[in-house]
Amino acid sequence: MRFIKTLSAVLVILVCPCAFCYGQLSFSGVNGEKGYAALRGQYKLDLDNGLVLTPEYGYYRRSDKEEDEAGSTSRYGLQASYDVTDDWTAYALARWVPLALDFQSIEYAAGVRWVPFYKKGMFKAPLLGLQAGQIRYDVYSDALDNPLEHAYSPTETFARAEAETYARKLRLRGIYRKVIKYSSQPPSGVSTNWADVPFMVAVVQGFIKESSALQLAYPTRNITPYASWVRYKYADHRAFATAVSAGIALHFWDMDFSGGVEVFEPKRQANRKTYFSMTVESKF
Repeated sequence: MRFIKTLSAVLVILVCPCAFCYGQLSFSGVNGEKGYAALRGQYKLDLDNGLVLTPEYGYYRRSDKEEDEAGSTSRYGLQASYDVTDDWTAYALARWVPLALDFQSIEYAAGVRWVPFYKKGMFKAPLLGLQAGQIRYDVYSDALDNPLEHAYSPTETFARAEAETYARKLRLRGIYRKVIKYSSQPPSGVSTNWADVPFMVAVVQGFIKESSALQLAYPTRNITPYASWVRYKYADHRAFATAVSAGIALHFWDMDFSGGVEVFEPKRQANRKTYFSMTVESKF
């Protein structure tokens, strides 16, 4: 019931302001162990003058109980992009996690994307992108929900690079993200409530200092199988963790449906977490 109510709220937030506009609406969700559920939605609103606005909403919970004993967290965002030329696009974004479970944050970033050529040899429509930004966190309790004597409020400065291309019939995508510095180093036992892992719908907790990800897909007219691999490291750990995902997307008319599985720490039985994902995308 709680998940259905949240989905209805997302529809109202994203669809109503854009009821008479043209764009692309997408929803992604996962369900996992112990009632974990996450939902992400966004609407790409093309204003037909080079400007694209993308409001977004995200949500996850760690309990399937009606009272939501483990709590839930939401995130709101807005991205604006502008086609400076046929080859260059500039964009800026902001995301806000309101206070929940003794945690809140605000993120702002800007970047550029560049398409250097249309086709050369086996490569087609390559895209290169760079982004820089900051996230300000306010954490009021540790990972065990014990109140902190003083709120931990660091500022994270990060950089992100992305690349995408078609190599014959394969679509290749890569993302690398690294924290340049924290205004104060995250102490052990203190965590965030929202951290993104590239190509994964599931939300994780913790200060992710570095991540690199690769996704391979084989697009056809109606079916696109895909697989992703991610390597990431938390600020309070020396070792890297891994996550993998795989699934199939189906294309019909202007609708895309995809289903897959996401596995975090596949080789470590004690830390392994498995999620089942579903995405629906539609163009208007």
